Amino acid sequence: MRMLVVGSVALDDIKTPFGEKKNVLGGAASHFSIAAAIWLEPKIIAVVGHDFPAKHLRYLAGFGIDVSGIEKSPDKTFHWSGYYEHDMAVAHTRSTELGAFASFEPKLSEEDRLRQVLFLANIDPDLQYRVLRQMRNVQLVGMDSMNFWIESKNKALWRVVREVDILFLNDAEIRMLAGEPSLIKAAKAVQRRGPKIVIVKKGEHGVLVVSRNHVFASPAYPTEKVIDPTGAGDSFAGGVMGYLVAHAQPGSKITDELLRRAVAWGTATASFAVEGFATTGIARATKEKIAERVEVLRQLSAF
Repeated sequence: MRMLVVGSVALDDIKTPFGEKKNVLGGAASHFSIAAAIWLEPKIIAVVGHDFPAKHLRYLAGFGIDVSGIEKSPDKTFHWSGYYEHDMAVAHTRSTELGAFASFEPKLSEEDRLRQVLFLANIDPDLQYRVLRQMRNVQLVGMDSMNFWIESKNKALWRVVREVDILFLNDAEIRMLAGEPSLIKAAKAVQRRGPKIVIVKKGEHGVLVVSRNHVFASPAYPTEKVIDPTGAGDSFAGGVMGYLVAHAQPGSKITDELLRRAVAWGTATASFAVEGFATTGIARATKEKIAERVEVLRQLSAF
């Protein structure tokens, strides 16, 4: 099945206790697609500005990602600047310059509309909904969002959430969306209102998965070398979606067993993402290396 990814391709300035990098490749669609490309060839729909280096497009294409849907704007590229303190748990934003992304309107070709798999990365839920409405043959839809949209566009966000198959949110976001302090109650409450599967990202504390008749918790991979957490959640989602699409039987539902394996592969994939600045960590991941870490996760959770 062919995957379409709609989201941001950006330039980031990142500072962590291990160093500082400026104008590196960022954006949710970039991190997600590099991780998903381990299994398939996703196509990105995004916008960049006149200042976006051509080398970044060549870099993305080198993973087998279709970059023909990344349009060029006369404005500047979406630019995020942030830093992490020693616990590396929270990204502190210094500045966000939307640039070309402020007027972004995803343009889908006829071939795009016929793709069977869609991932709606973290963007304005009104844009997510307009993309979803254009799809004519979609069989699997995943989405991500963030606290900003939950607070500022709650009604619009719920309109999308109700129609997707898999929702990825972190623990604080799922509690905020459900209005429920208990994590498991929050995930179940959201799941009952639409998505078949709710996947809650808990950072170094692992993942919680809730489907209609199934609850699954997975530990995080015990990574000692955390250099830059930026994009780890997007890489996790890309690993999960890529594995599901590569291993699901066309037209059949996602089994609990397949979902567990996909979450383990996504977790192992994300563990590479944090081991380098920007996308350099995830770029070093291979199926063989990820499989080794999946086996470590299996040993961690078996008793």
